[in-house]
Amino acid sequence: MESSKAETRPNGGVLVAEALGDAGVELIFSLNGGHVGPIYDACIDRRIRIVDVRHEEAAGHMAHAYSRVGSHMGVAVVSAGPGVTNIVTAVANAYQAGAPLLVIGGKAPLRQFEMGALQDIPQVEIMAPITKWARTVLETRRIGEYVAEGLRRARSGRPGPVYLEIPTDVLRRDVEAVDVVPTAGCEVEGRSSGDPEVIARAAELLRQARRPLVVVGSGVGWSGAEQELAALLDTTGFPVITTSAAKGSVPADHPQLVAGARSAALSGADVVLVVGTRLNFVIGYGRPPRFAAGAKVVQIDIDPVELGRNRRVEVGIAADARMGLAQLTEALADPSGPESGEWLDTLRDTDRTAREALDGMRRSDATPVHPLRLCAEVARAVGEDGIVAADGGDIFSFARVGIDTYRPGHWLEPGVFGCLGVGVPFAVAAKIARPEQRVACITGDGAFGLTGLELDTAVRHDVPIVVVISNNAAWAIERASQIRDYGPDRVIGTDLLPTRYDLMAQALGCHGELAERPEELAPALERAFASGRPACVNVMTDPNAVSPDSARGLAVVPDDQPLGWRAGRVR
Repeated sequence: MESSKAETRPNGGVLVAEALGDAGVELIFSLNGGHVGPIYDACIDRRIRIVDVRHEEAAGHMAHAYSRVGSHMGVAVVSAGPGVTNIVTAVANAYQAGAPLLVIGGKAPLRQFEMGALQDIPQVEIMAPITKWARTVLETRRIGEYVAEGLRRARSGRPGPVYLEIPTDVLRRDVEAVDVVPTAGCEVEGRSSGDPEVIARAAELLRQARRPLVVVGSGVGWSGAEQELAALLDTTGFPVITTSAAKGSVPADHPQLVAGARSAALSGADVVLVVGTRLNFVIGYGRPPRFAAGAKVVQIDIDPVELGRNRRVEVGIAADARMGLAQLTEALADPSGPESGEWLDTLRDTDRTAREALDGMRRSDATPVHPLRLCAEVARAVGEDGIVAADGGDIFSFARVGIDTYRPGHWLEPGVFGCLGVGVPFAVAAKIARPEQRVACITGDGAFGLTGLELDTAVRHDVPIVVVISNNAAWAIERASQIRDYGPDRVIGTDLLPTRYDLMAQALGCHGELAERPEELAPALERAFASGRPACVNVMTDPNAVSPDSARGLAVVPDDQPLGWRAGRVR
């Protein structure tokens, strides 16, 4: 009888679950609350898995990472009031990263509108500036329509998060099945191509280049354009660099990837093809001195608003990265332009020299452990097929130059929002999406404190990730900044304790180990992966090792800085 009633008079929770299930959503990330109880109940019947977390921010981060690594878009469900405000940081991070996700929030009853109901605040107004679309559902019969619309909007154009809230009385209400508004299609079919005339102008400019360069951003990954990018590189022979967020879009061993020569490549190129990344701080806003004063720019972006932002571009192609790259490759099939082989060889030499400059630190036998030695051991343990979620300040700065990535979507990071605390949630979602892969989170002790309790989520849901903590007992970048700017006797608010996070992890049911010497790292990591459980390897690292970011005196450093930074110690 209950099943028959749900079919003839479904409530709002059933309509949410049906719309998600019809769109191929198999799981949601969530923290429960009474406002969204009917959704939980309906997910049981629809067999939609609920990964319940310890903090709503983690649910948002997990949905973000699942969208990048999984086969379907990530969905987060949170309760009203604090449930919504707690996920705001994760939504803002996804917005800046161009990551598609759907956040469904609870809402005080519609019948108590503006009466001072429990946990009632203007949630849509809070979410509107950091989402592509934010709405309140006012009628139960239209819930499925709105869910489908949210999924479609999140993935259309430049991807991004959307927010949908449902007042609890609207969610709990039964409606006649015949009155339910049919869901519109939520699949985004077809891709936007570049104007053929604009493509032709871009190809001609690239043919004339003597020192060309391709700069790849995360838009290539969200578009799934890695094969088209590879075809362009094969056709042209152009050197290429990626932003940090796009690591893996070009395999680390690709002969044209010159990651260690970023600064030389950008400042020396006469024509730069920028694909799927904004001209923001990451690449010096596309201006001198990062770019050569006379450099010409061809830009491909799915969002026309980004074309020419912060600097004039000679050719702006409004197109999906996959389509734009395919069109350019076809147009450049007969390059018939200046030979750029000598330019590529020069950048390769610079890249090689920069990488060799790091070898001593990668092999360092010093105690406490040098962070680059830690990164090298993590890279070996994970392997070329593994996934790494990097988090933190100093250790992230080391990891992005110390860990190579060979597969699309196998590197996850805080991104341009600089959002610490993403590491453990990102790793959990990545392992759920790709259970066959080794997944590691490398994080600083400061960043770990923000979402580290999600190890409990990993235990409860049997998600065997390995979390590696670089424990230098400090917010190291800020500590170095204070010492430099104000003197060693003016350090405040940046010291932590050398806490035994491994024991905390053991108390949660994880495999936990402490590593204090370099020779302990490899066996500890292998035992962690072999345990078959969520694991924490707590590594005591050198608090005086200077990361690339600290060495330049920057809390945030552009991606295009050279790898050959000068090693030193904080005095």
